[in-house]
Amino acid sequence: MIGKASKVNWGTHLVRWRYDDVEHQSIKYKKGSLIPTDKWHLLKRIYIDRDWPDDTTIEKLSEDAKRVVLDNSSEIWIYGYYRTSPPRIQWGFYSNDSGIAVVYDEEADLIATVFKPIEGSNFFAVQISAQKIDRKKWGV
Repeated sequence: MIGKASKVNWGTHLVRWRYDDVEHQSIKYKKGSLIPTDKWHLLKRIYIDRDWPDDTTIEKLSEDAKRVVLDNSSEIWIYGYYRTSPPRIQWGFYSNDSGIAVVYDEEADLIATVFKPIEGSNFFAVQISAQKIDRKKWGV
């Protein structure tokens, strides 16, 4: 699972941009337009959440995600994602050092998101049937 998640495959579907118009790397994204999921998450992390610098690229965001997934000190969580019916199993990775969280959907084999939750790893702790993985015990 760590090997698959560390490939940082983003979904290929389009997501509607629901925030104000933004311009990134000389391209304008208008409110209501459909954009690829990786770009949607990148723009949200830069212009809405303000967690990454304006010059961040998809490659940089993906590198940050990969680093968190592969870091032996990152927490690993497994939980049910409540916004699907029935809930889907997702894996969460959280770095206390960087504050970055990565959500990997194993069923779809994609990165659902990369972000910096205000509540830290507690974001994962409050999900449906969340379990923190004991890395030593599981050998991961």
